[in-house]
Amino acid sequence: MARNDYLRQLGLIPSYLRLSLLRLGENKLQLWGAFATSAFSFIFYAIFWNVMTLQVPILTGVGWVVWGVGELTFLVGMTNLAWSFGAFFWMGIWEIHWYITELGIEEYQIRPVNSILQIMAQNFWAGGIIQMSVGIIMLGLSIATFGLVITPIGIVLGLLALLLGQAALYILWATLASLAFWIGRNAGLIEISDAIEWNFARMPIDVMPHLVQHFLTFILPVIFISTVPTMMMLGQLPLEPTLLYLTVAGVLVFVWILIFNAVWQAGVKRYQPVGG
Repeated sequence: MARNDYLRQLGLIPSYLRLSLLRLGENKLQLWGAFATSAFSFIFYAIFWNVMTLQVPILTGVGWVVWGVGELTFLVGMTNLAWSFGAFFWMGIWEIHWYITELGIEEYQIRPVNSILQIMAQNFWAGGIIQMSVGIIMLGLSIATFGLVITPIGIVLGLLALLLGQAALYILWATLASLAFWIGRNAGLIEISDAIEWNFARMPIDVMPHLVQHFLTFILPVIFISTVPTMMMLGQLPLEPTLLYLTVAGVLVFVWILIFNAVWQAGVKRYQPVGG
């Protein structure tokens, strides 16, 4: 596909997001319910870490990082921010196996737009703006309450690590979903890895045993959801490990794009239309 075609297709994303916002606005109860759920979730986890730090005032990380109640509270806010990006752009991953096995992908193949982009984009969930709002509010409150200091370069590096790591994780999930070409509906595979991400994203992974750290960095890159972005935004990482983390995240994105593309193309070749 030519470069101009890719750019043209990416230009459709704002339109898909606008449609998602319109759908979200049709149900005000869902809107406020999602806001309340996200807010309560953050508050309870902030309370949890406050209780934990009363017992253990400081957790030490990989050698540079000190996790106190302020840093841990910021971490939870960062998790909400990260999940908002996931809600906006990646919700369609949960539907890939369903399209392959139930709905069919024929109509997406004949359109002059990438099939995966179509499946992903029509499942954008504008409710991510709710999680983003909660995350930003709570990040601001944690900074004001605990006197945390962040810098513009820290924000840029932290968001870059978050987006790269999140892309690697979700493309990995898309690859698992695409195995439906061979094994049928397989939501369980994604749900298992999602459960791991859900539980560990709000924890400082760098305080875990090394084996767990390696697994959550190189195999299931959950460390980039909130732990690494928090460390970078708070300026607690020297330059060398910062560059190393960013390089690892970038390589993981590249590797999983290659794997996903190979799996998808092989699956499409053996695909039988629904009812065919």
